[in-house]
Amino acid sequence: MPPTSTRLTLGIILCGLLYLLLSSAPHRPPKPSLDIVSGTTENVTKLKDNWCQTVECASGRWEPRQPPFTSLDQFREAYANRLDVLWKGCSAIPDPSGGPKKVSTKGSVDEERLMQVMNWTWTPNVGELRKWDAEEFMVRLLKSPGGLILIGDSITQQHNHALGYLLNQANLDFDRNPSHLPMHDHKNVRQMLLKPHDPLTRKVLERAGVPESRLERPVVTMLEEHMLIGQRDIRSITERLGASKDYYWYHDFQRVPGWEKYVADAVKPRPEEEGSVTEDSILLMNGGAHWSRHELAMLPPRPTDREEQDRVKETYKQMMKLVIGRLSPIDRLSVFYRSTAPGHPVCEKSSSPYADDITAREAEKDMTPRLKAQVEGEVKQQRARWDWDLFEVHNELWRRAIGGLMRDRAWRRSRTGMMRGAKWYYLDLWDLNLQRPDAHSEPGIDCLHWCLPSVLNDWTLHLYHNLFLQSISKDND
Repeated sequence: MPPTSTRLTLGIILCGLLYLLLSSAPHRPPKPSLDIVSGTTENVTKLKDNWCQTVECASGRWEPRQPPFTSLDQFREAYANRLDVLWKGCSAIPDPSGGPKKVSTKGSVDEERLMQVMNWTWTPNVGELRKWDAEEFMVRLLKSPGGLILIGDSITQQHNHALGYLLNQANLDFDRNPSHLPMHDHKNVRQMLLKPHDPLTRKVLERAGVPESRLERPVVTMLEEHMLIGQRDIRSITERLGASKDYYWYHDFQRVPGWEKYVADAVKPRPEEEGSVTEDSILLMNGGAHWSRHELAMLPPRPTDREEQDRVKETYKQMMKLVIGRLSPIDRLSVFYRSTAPGHPVCEKSSSPYADDITAREAEKDMTPRLKAQVEGEVKQQRARWDWDLFEVHNELWRRAIGGLMRDRAWRRSRTGMMRGAKWYYLDLWDLNLQRPDAHSEPGIDCLHWCLPSVLNDWTLHLYHNLFLQSISKDND
């Protein structure tokens, strides 16, 4: 052991070095944040180390809202919206005394049920989510050429509806599908542009520091595209797996033909905006629920369900390969693949979230047998062919593919210093959704779609938080 004087000298040196390191750390001033419900602004003083990282944000639990809504008046006040019609409610839960027959409750809404659905908040197990600030979100979209583009099926359409309400709730006002835009008259394309003369538009435009020309293009676009590829691609894939070339195409998948070109054109930098509109445009994509034996009826039968599902999985992988190949060359694009949300076979039996992800996974295992148990006769096999149990399988394919894409991008950057092409991210919302069997749109009838806005607001918050993490990563670079 060194002498006492030597140990004392070493201690003083170490303390001095520690002081220098701490005092030289950059100070980041707190940023204002808008609470999603109350609308109050507060300073966020936590250091960035307190924010949950992407994987951490996806793991957590639903906790009772504090303070809880205890009356419909409180709920109506919290979600008041001068630019949109207040949420009417969720479809009522069927009366269990009515017997085994399930009758649609569509049109029969229960405002109190919606209040209870909204009485829960997602809490990550590690770290915190950034509080929602609609104006900051809009500034981020203005600073990219194409803003936010959502693409997917009717569930993505639900998300788009909830997002529009959330932005209107912050008094952001929009023109929709003006005639100067491409595809302005397409039934599956919805484009939102900030109203140019609205005072709040002027405020966020100034905050973004972008020119007036940016207001001529959408900040949010919805493309309703169920399968992500069209009939010719689907035929090519399925015929390699045994489908007949003479198969009669009766499907009515909602489509936006040429959507990849639409995206590529939307995200191109404009010469007059190169100095200020510098962020990546965002594509929030999902293609999951329709990839099933029920929809891919052209695939001939096989001896077992497992063999049939393996072919569905193979068609899905081939679709992914096409989509990735078409999007990856596009510069200045961040693609977020949103995990397909689970269905809950007996959602009418739940009036609150599961306690945690372990409880949810245990309760929701054996999904297909529980789907079949709700019906009789030939309908049992029809239910099995919905392939809800493939949702998580398909999600895992995307998770792995995106991990490989980003590793390859990092490798190319380390070797060449170049970062061309799209960036890919996996937005994992599986556990968040799995824990909410109580939040579906029509209990007992539709346990796949969601009561608006319920978990859909949280999808937006997670995207917002991930964009924030992206900005921190860019700062660190």
